Amino acid sequence: MGRKSMKGVVIPTITPMTENGAVDEQGVAAFAEYLIEAGVDCLYPNGTNGESLLLTEQERQRIAEIMVETSHGRVPVFIQCGAMTTAETVAHAQHSVKIGADGIGIMSPAFFPMDEEALFQYYSDVISPLPEGFPVYIYNIPGCTTNDVKPELLNRLMNAFPNIAGIKFSSPDLMRVEDYFEKADRKPELLIGCDSLFLQCLITGGVGTVTGPGSIFHERFTRLYRQFQEGDMKGAMKTQEQIVDLDRKLAGIPGIPGLKALLKIRGVIQNDVCRKPLRALIGEEYKKLEKIVEEYEKEEQING
Repeated sequence: MGRKSMKGVVIPTITPMTENGAVDEQGVAAFAEYLIEAGVDCLYPNGTNGESLLLTEQERQRIAEIMVETSHGRVPVFIQCGAMTTAETVAHAQHSVKIGADGIGIMSPAFFPMDEEALFQYYSDVISPLPEGFPVYIYNIPGCTTNDVKPELLNRLMNAFPNIAGIKFSSPDLMRVEDYFEKADRKPELLIGCDSLFLQCLITGGVGTVTGPGSIFHERFTRLYRQFQEGDMKGAMKTQEQIVDLDRKLAGIPGIPGLKALLKIRGVIQNDVCRKPLRALIGEEYKKLEKIVEEYEKEEQING
């Protein structure tokens, strides 16, 4: 079997929780099953939307195990391993290998500013012990971490580690996407973390999107990817416009609480509890999301 990869519609999974804020293990398994049946291309647990930095090392590893067990090879499962210390990041990476994950993503260190050399050493410490050929994707979300993996650093890392397949870039900077390609000795597999640029990223040479809203509005995201693959650019452009419209409607709603509320409204998870200090939505926010889902389902009945 060939190497699995992150491509198409990749879902950075939320972490279902019980009413008292504990990880809902049955909910994690049910959510994974729902996404697989929805036709998404890859599961990506323990990232930003999974509240990873608010979870314990043991909680994260159990979530990873459940995702891999539930998928059972039906779709690729890549584990986001970045943590607040190098030691924990290494532990998650080694655990991912042990449980049979298809690969990993590694988020840059957060909060503390790092220069290029510090970032290179961090990634080297995590990647060096991995088995030869085990796929790795760099996860660059500078708006949250404050540490930006620039094109020159990505190229340096990819030259040093052949098992680095590419990068997930969470920013609306399409010029940076082009720079990642132009300044690379080996073209990275690039996924965008901005829903409104999904089609543009594919046209530029990217391989997919990592989308939280894709877990709720999966019909629209999987349709766009299929249309692009089939060469139906007119259809893909129309679907991208619909995704942009959704993106605009969701503006101003807290991200992770909003995703969980939307999944609850669509009947996917039982409750929308988040790990504190993330807050619950207020009444008006919830009503806004209910209206968005109602309008979406009506539109998709027409599209479908």
